[in-house]
Amino acid sequence: MKRNPSNQLTLLKLDPKTEILFQANALTNAYYDMSALQKNILYMVQSQIKKDDPDDKRYIIRVKDIMTVTETVNPYKSLQLATEGMMQKIMNIPVNGKLLQVAPFSSVLYDYGKGTMTFKIDSDLRPFLFNLENGLFTTFGKEPAMNLPGKYSKRIYEMLSSWKKAGLMKISILELKTRLRLYDPVTEIEQYEDWRDFNKRVLIPAVKEINHESDLHVEYFTQREGKRIAHLKWLIKTKETVVVEAPLTVSELHERLLTQFKLRTDQIEFILARFDPMVINKKLYEIQLQNANKKISNIGGYTAKVFGVL
Repeated sequence: MKRNPSNQLTLLKLDPKTEILFQANALTNAYYDMSALQKNILYMVQSQIKKDDPDDKRYIIRVKDIMTVTETVNPYKSLQLATEGMMQKIMNIPVNGKLLQVAPFSSVLYDYGKGTMTFKIDSDLRPFLFNLENGLFTTFGKEPAMNLPGKYSKRIYEMLSSWKKAGLMKISILELKTRLRLYDPVTEIEQYEDWRDFNKRVLIPAVKEINHESDLHVEYFTQREGKRIAHLKWLIKTKETVVVEAPLTVSELHERLLTQFKLRTDQIEFILARFDPMVINKKLYEIQLQNANKKISNIGGYTAKVFGVL
């Protein structure tokens, strides 16, 4: 019997240190367009959802937490534009021969005094974010997804994650463009009609970002129908497991920097005095990914350089 975690969108029970997001395959394959910032907002809300949450449950994000990841110059202006747009973004979700058109949030409340945003998820979207008993769901890492800088790399990462166990995903170029909202099946308006433009502006950057920032290593091959490139075959490999840790205390961070990242005590004290714990953890995760890719010969020296210490 397939076991479903009680909180399907926070910590995967197989490893309490690894933060995994779950969503229905229908949502993974949906047709919509969101910016990288909008996707990160959605990821942060997703990570809070519990199976037994009531429909009117609100979810709170601290502005400083989302800005730690996005590093936007004018946070409130950028966030307000992003969330306003999200309530106007229609996610087209094909399911059981029907098409659901829904916006992710029905309301967003900014509290400037507390520096928070409170979100209410549209009730029609909630079933795609929990109660995933039929096994038709996608799992992917929250941290890798948020670290991907491009909107296309985020969506393609989700799609590839749904096929990572099989190690292969086949998809027509038209279907991929439809999911990314680069092709509208109603109006038949298509962006990047020339394969070279689509490859250069969407696929090559996305693959580079996924291979550099995520837990996957992917490559794709083209398949023709006559003279036209019509399909893509993606090969998917999972990299050496990288554990995403979230130390709650300064002493835990100190121990991690000392034992895992081989820093001296004076270097650790410098880092702890000058960087926020969330920033430290984010940078350490990025170092772990580089190390998993066999790109670091001296992890202590590399870590010291990243944090600007001697």
